[in-house]
Amino acid sequence: MAAQLQHIIQKTRQLKLVRVAYHLIFWAIVGFFYFFVFYWNSAFPLVSVIFTIGLLPVAVVTTYTFNALLIPKYLNNKRYGYFIYLSIFTLLVSTWLSFLIVFYALIHLLNTTASLEPAVLHPELQVLSLNFIVFFAIAVKQVKHAFFIQQEKNELQQKKLHTELKLKEAELKLLKAQIHPHFLFNTLNNLYGLTMEKSDEAPELVLRLSEILDYILYRCNERRVLLNDEIANLRNYIEIEKIRYAEDKLTITADIPEETNKLQIAPLLLLPFVENAFKHGVSHNTGPAFVHINLLVKHTALHFAIANAKNETSQPNQTYSKGIGLQNVKKRLDLLYPNRYDLKINNSAATFSVTLTLQLET
Repeated sequence: MAAQLQHIIQKTRQLKLVRVAYHLIFWAIVGFFYFFVFYWNSAFPLVSVIFTIGLLPVAVVTTYTFNALLIPKYLNNKRYGYFIYLSIFTLLVSTWLSFLIVFYALIHLLNTTASLEPAVLHPELQVLSLNFIVFFAIAVKQVKHAFFIQQEKNELQQKKLHTELKLKEAELKLLKAQIHPHFLFNTLNNLYGLTMEKSDEAPELVLRLSEILDYILYRCNERRVLLNDEIANLRNYIEIEKIRYAEDKLTITADIPEETNKLQIAPLLLLPFVENAFKHGVSHNTGPAFVHINLLVKHTALHFAIANAKNETSQPNQTYSKGIGLQNVKKRLDLLYPNRYDLKINNSAATFSVTLTLQLET
């Protein structure tokens, strides 16, 4: 612990020394800038030295007054009145000091040169040079400050997004864990009914169920699966339901393409809609029922529609969309396809239908 603390202290000292070195280099460059500007505009080399030595401390004090006091204490805290008043006062003082330096240079030269015009010293140049450096240094400081603030915001945003992603992944795992037992519970009930009736179709159902379990347990662990595999799983589920119900009890139409151009989709995303149609539209219906399924792929857009008959004796306000399956699929759509899907649910008196348009990935 002591070694780590000592390392941190040493690192902090090194950073401070680097900052001091940067500041010294900057003001050394400013000093050379002043000298060459004044030397270029004056016939007296000694004047350039006097102006440089005199104005450099004024520029340093004025700059750090703004950067270390006025801006962080007043401007950043939105105390604009104090900031404007003190800024004007600071600039007036620095201008007054620059004129004092001009007067000192003038008096010094008059002692050696009798015929000297004050205009040759260009006093306005001293004021402009001083303010230029001050405002330039302030701008550099504020740009640097804004850059680090933006960098901190970006880091915080990245951490926030990373945390949200972890939470979404955890929620998705929970939702998939809910889907599996829900589906298995319904399918095993179907198998139980067939075995009790000693139906010859029970082996076929077991085969279809084994293929579905293989898909769920071994091929649904990825974030995306091939749409062809998802469709194959839907076909197995539909065949299971066909085995369960007699033809005079249920009419099924399924318009599903054979080829989907290697598009990918989140696993088990469409199954809850199909399962919900059979659960509410067939098992609860005392008369003939129907389930119509249509799946169309255009480029990368998936258009999925399913409709089922409703029990004629159900109450008008009865809803078919509160089951765990549809709740889960809505949450998964929000998590996996934000702003990339359109889901419409129509619960009319005689039918319940779902239309989903989804932008997929290749």
